[in-house]
Order: sequence, then C-alpha cells, then structure tokens
Amino acid sequence: MLALTACDRTPPDYRPLVTLPLYTAGDADNGALIYEDACSQCHQLNPGSNKKGPQLMNIYGAPAAELADYKYSEGLSNSGWIWDAETLDPYIADAEKAMADSKMLADPMPDASERADVIAYLSTLRDEIPALDEDGFPIKGGDANKSADITPDKGSASTSNEQSKMTNEPVDVSSDPAQKPAADFR
Repeated sequence: MLALTACDRTPPDYRPLVTLPLYTAGDADNGALIYEDACSQCHQLNPGSNKKGPQLMNIYGAPAAELADYKYSEGLSNSGWIWDAETLDPYIADAEKAMADSKMLADPMPDASERADVIAYLSTLRDEIPALDEDGFPIKGGDANKSADITPDKGSASTSNEQSKMTNEPVDVSSDPAQKPAADFR
C-alpha cells in the first residue's frame, strides 16, 4: 500500500486486486446461500460499507485486517495472515479458537463442506478495481473508464488437484503451476 505523507487525500478504502485463483474445493453457489444465512448479518459486500464485521469484497487473497475504516482486533491486525483457504477455514470454523481476541461473534461452523462452500463463494467476490493515478486514487475524467486488467489466465481458476474436490481439505496450490496467479499487482 502506498504511503501518502505529503498528501491531504486518503485513498478509497477497498482491497487491492485478488491475485489467488478461485477456490474450487467447494460449491460457490451453495456458499452464497450459506453466506446469506450465516454471514450477511455482520458483513457487507460493498467497499466502504461495514456492519459489525468488515466488508468482504475482494477478501480472498487479501492481507487480514487491512481496511482502514474498520477497527480490527489487535491479534488479527498483527497476524500477518493472508485470507486464503488455509486461514479462512479455521477462522470460519471457530474464530475464537483460531484467534484468541477475535471480534467475530459468529457461532462456530463445524461442517467442513459448508466452510469449503463459503470459501469458494468468498473467492468469487472480485470487484473491478478502477484505474488509479500515481498516488493510488481513482482517475477522474478521460481515463476514468479504464480499469485495471484483472482478467485471469484461462485455467487459473481450475485445479488439477481432483482429490481436494472429494475431501474437505483446502486446495494445496503451492506445487501446481496452474494454480499460481498470472501476476501479482500489489
């Protein structure tokens, strides 16, 4: 993130481009239903619109506790976590167990297949990032309609780890080149 020391503006509060491939070990459509039932009371999907919990647009692949307009717990703020299947799964399963001072008050979600579905849904929440000026602010005027190219490579959202689709284990993308993001725009 840019440090704007000599500037009186602050950048808009949205997460940067998601650079991880889609999580395919769960059913995103079912995850949307579970999200609506279990998560939407506390979380919005619109940048700048927090409820009891932070908004979740572009959460998958983002550093934990990065939104300036939400007060996170000290533990989460200092965790160094990146929200992916490996960190989201235990946090959604039981936030208080995963992070002792968690502010997330949700009941634990013990069903691993439901968690995988929610994570698959969260991985699809990718907002179009506007074109930014050199200070990190949206461009107004002539170039405002140019957005960052966020088109993933064909196949970057697929997995060759078919076993992960049959179990409740997170996808291991570390050894599969097809699972690597095409580019890191951060």
